[in-house]
Amino acid sequence: MALGFLTVLPVGRRAADKDSAWRWATAWFPVVGLLIGGGLYAVMAVPVPAVPRAALVLALWVGVSGGLHEDGWTDCLDAAFAPRSRARRLEILKDPHIGAHGASGLAILLLLRFAGLTAVPASAVVAAPVVGRWAMVLSLALATPARPTGLGARFAVSARPLAATLATATALGGLALVFPAGRLLAAWSLGAIASWACAVFLSRRFGGLTGDGHGAVGLAAELAALWAFLPWPASLGGPH
Repeated sequence: MALGFLTVLPVGRRAADKDSAWRWATAWFPVVGLLIGGGLYAVMAVPVPAVPRAALVLALWVGVSGGLHEDGWTDCLDAAFAPRSRARRLEILKDPHIGAHGASGLAILLLLRFAGLTAVPASAVVAAPVVGRWAMVLSLALATPARPTGLGARFAVSARPLAATLATATALGGLALVFPAGRLLAAWSLGAIASWACAVFLSRRFGGLTGDGHGAVGLAAELAALWAFLPWPASLGGPH
């Protein structure tokens, strides 16, 4: 169920209408992130220059989820920055059309991800999807649903934050045997901070989070985790 919902892979669809199938799906979100990261890592190994390689990785990163989270990101920005009442913002959130705020926000998000991908090591694309999907589970568990119905409310009821955290710790702990543990910890920490800030902002604008909001929280965490791997200049106190 988790793999079928978070990716375009045709799995888990037969059980989609069974409540029992959703019960533990969120516990597997970080594992799905690890699988996605494995695919991205393989593309990072393609022997081409950094800029076209970053474009390939970004295309796969967005395509593997069918743009599900990016769609939520644009919807949230269009609604959150609208100078309207909270009720009207929730109506805008359901509008499938993209406005100026959403288009601009999506362009900025993709630009920041692309820029990061040109400079980070391959390990970054393994860790970031894990952190992003863990952040979604936490926001599902802790944030108030903006609506009583919908995918966001349905997943919130069955959110398993402890199981997802254990899965994330196991995944990142295993990666620490191969990649620098300090960077992995920084990615997890920065991802947590970014997701918290995004969740608080959107919750104040909408009175809670919808499915789109949880997707936006995950993208904020992914971006922060990705940038945690950037090679900061020695003058700033970072590694060469």
